[in-house]
Amino acid sequence: MILVVAVVAILLDILSIALISSKAEAFREAGGAVRILVVGDGVDVGACERLGALDGVVASGALQEQSPVVMDAMPGLEVPHYALSPGTADLLGIDVVDRPGFYLPVSLAAQWGMRTGDSVDTDSGRSELLGTFEFDETDGRDPRLANAFIDFAVMRTASECWMETPVGAGSSYDDLLRTAVAADAVTTADVQVSAFNPAAHVGADGYREFQERPSKYALIAVVVVAAIVAAAATARRRLEMSSNLHAGATHVDLVIVTLFEALITVLVVAMAATAVVAWAVRLLLPPATDQLLPAYLCSIVLAMLGAVLGAIAPIAFWSESRLFRSFKRRS
Repeated sequence: MILVVAVVAILLDILSIALISSKAEAFREAGGAVRILVVGDGVDVGACERLGALDGVVASGALQEQSPVVMDAMPGLEVPHYALSPGTADLLGIDVVDRPGFYLPVSLAAQWGMRTGDSVDTDSGRSELLGTFEFDETDGRDPRLANAFIDFAVMRTASECWMETPVGAGSSYDDLLRTAVAADAVTTADVQVSAFNPAAHVGADGYREFQERPSKYALIAVVVVAAIVAAAATARRRLEMSSNLHAGATHVDLVIVTLFEALITVLVVAMAATAVVAWAVRLLLPPATDQLLPAYLCSIVLAMLGAVLGAIAPIAFWSESRLFRSFKRRS
């Protein structure tokens, strides 16, 4: 019974955290945590890249719009073209190849029937498709890169700096992002900061949801339930205990015997609960295993301690006279 209660309560909390985590991950994948600084050509690319190394910042990188690309196969089509700094590759999930070429969103490459390694002739020469990246333009994010040539270039200044912040940070990192503005651009450009995906809201309050999740109170309840269950189990043995008192055993003797019996039981229960909980955490929340597993082990230990105390507590209220009252009620 104690094993079931402990495991169910902890699994409930794990599932609750997994749900919060999945919402936060969906928010992050939609670009909801990315903020964009726009300041003409006034972004200091070096300063923008260095933001990614600061505590709390996930990644950062610069973007500069270039002249459109015209492909020889489609002379009437001007394809938008953006140059990125290396840090932006982390934001977009691009596996950068160290040679000249360009990158396309997966959907655009499929539309044009292109695969990695294919080459195209453009107005600026022949160029190779080095790779593709996922970019969903239907979820509310900035759609510009969904139909554009992407390449990486060495730049001193750029028009935009992108920065991914922790989920739920909102605009609290905007002042930090503004430090990427070049010193000589402060008085000559209009500085604007906006969300990469203003439509993304799911998971924005993930930290608050985690702190206020109702399931964490179930972990506290497990200790109380374990104590009550163990006390009830001892109470069912009242005739045996009273008989032992009548035969000359002391309360201390009963406590010692019950304590050893309870310890053996809770040790088996704790081992089983630990195995199940460890498996569940590693399955559902692998990145948070090191943080959550110690907390759950502590909950299991406290529950087992509650069970031990609950098992020996009723003995303090028993006396030899209870033997006779119990027998009378049975007759």
